[in-house]
Amino acid sequence: MQHPKTVVIIGAGIVGLSCAFFARRAGYHVRVIDPEVESRRASFGNAGVIAVCETLPLATPALLRQLPSLLLSQSSPLQVRWRYLPALAPWLVRFARSSAREPFDRSTNALRTILQTAVSAHIELATACRATDLLAETGWIKAYQSIDAYQRQSNELAVLADMGVSMQALTRSDIDALAPGFKQVFAKATLFTDCLQIKNPGEYLARIALACTAQGVEFVHDTCNGFEFSNDRITAARTTTRALEGDVFVIAGGAWSKNLAKAVGEAVPLDTERGYHIMLDTGPRDLLHAPLLWHEKSVVLSQLDSGLRMTSSVEFAGLNAPPRYRNIDRTLTTIRRIAPELAQLPVQSRWLGFRPSMPDSVPVIGTSTRHANCFLAFGHGHLGLTLGPQTGRLITQAIQGKQPDINLAPFSPSRFASRKFKVAITA
Repeated sequence: MQHPKTVVIIGAGIVGLSCAFFARRAGYHVRVIDPEVESRRASFGNAGVIAVCETLPLATPALLRQLPSLLLSQSSPLQVRWRYLPALAPWLVRFARSSAREPFDRSTNALRTILQTAVSAHIELATACRATDLLAETGWIKAYQSIDAYQRQSNELAVLADMGVSMQALTRSDIDALAPGFKQVFAKATLFTDCLQIKNPGEYLARIALACTAQGVEFVHDTCNGFEFSNDRITAARTTTRALEGDVFVIAGGAWSKNLAKAVGEAVPLDTERGYHIMLDTGPRDLLHAPLLWHEKSVVLSQLDSGLRMTSSVEFAGLNAPPRYRNIDRTLTTIRRIAPELAQLPVQSRWLGFRPSMPDSVPVIGTSTRHANCFLAFGHGHLGLTLGPQTGRLITQAIQGKQPDINLAPFSPSRFASRKFKVAITA
């Protein structure tokens, strides 16, 4: 009788944990390598929205026209630390190219396809991990202070409606009922009714990790810094202390995946969007009955079990620059002037996390083009929490040699293969 294969997964964020859960359930021995399994990684600080309506990539012709002013404005939702600009430049070039009609349409179709089953994957995972109490059918509000701002989004809303995205127009009184802490702030809004909310993202991750442990997944508290190879296959993952052998390897290291992918010969244009949040202590009050995107301020507000979370938009400064909370603090000050209910709420905490971002907004999911026993699962950007369980399910299907639920070709790293790259093999 053949022994079950060992799957070695690098990364214990929502994607890595989901890969571990589904691979273990399929009968594989599973090891997960991460230096801080219980750390406050990107999905911990998420607003908790399962954003299945986000079928449009970030790179659009309209955004491209706004890019110069966004880069130069101090109040912009897109912040770039100028010392990081030379390193970011190739990513920005690819981002600009991705906004052309043909690549935009490809990315849109890929996102629409994978998002269609994202909710079912969450329900399947949450049910098995005893976490369904953390899921709420709230929908997601996108709100506008002015009628003009709302009307400028009419074309986008029409495109989403044509794709079958479920939505409901909200009047001012509708918004006030769903957002009692923001009465009379918003003139118009759209409720995306199929989106769910995770009321405690950190607890959600903890329960998945606990369920993995209970099923026999081994967590290795260490850092993977390379691989060993034989006959075009990976034989072991090298950590700071040892080599961990396995039959199958999954790179799911989030924002830290670029160098790991390079080590297996995959040159992917991954960069890091730094995202901040502030937690406000609301006491027993619920100021929001559904998470809300404040369009003019480019922030998401989400009423969680532990308080009101406000997440920022995007900062590019790499993985090593120190936090810079002044921009999100400035936004909070502005919002408090507009929404008096927030004025006296104390700040519980501030946080910085790292989103792994691809210039075309499409994650990398599938088999390495260089090594048949290596699978890539990263680059989900703002959709990491949304697509984590679905990615784990798809990767496990690919490992099993089954036909995945969706066509993974649009997610393959081969879409970036414009020239040959030398395989980097660690000694």
